[in-house]
Amino acid sequence: METYLRPIAIFVEIAILMAVIYSLFAGVEFTLVDLGLNRRYEKFIRLVLTIVGCMTLAFFIAHLIAFYPRLSAISRYPG
Repeated sequence: METYLRPIAIFVEIAILMAVIYSLFAGVEFTLVDLGLNRRYEKFIRLVLTIVGCMTLAFFIAHLIAFYPRLSAISRYPG
């Protein structure tokens, strides 16, 4: 049972974390544009934030796979 739940739990957690990171980066981009950064730099900012987001995704995947606990709490405490 734990073999099937662990990848699903990791995927759900990565999806939630990346949604939060995406919202954070979108807020940073909107703030920079609102503060008067020239529109010609908008493509570059988006590229930089995409690269940082991909690096963050790789970090989360590596650490969650390596350190996510086994989901076998039920089997450790029989009856």
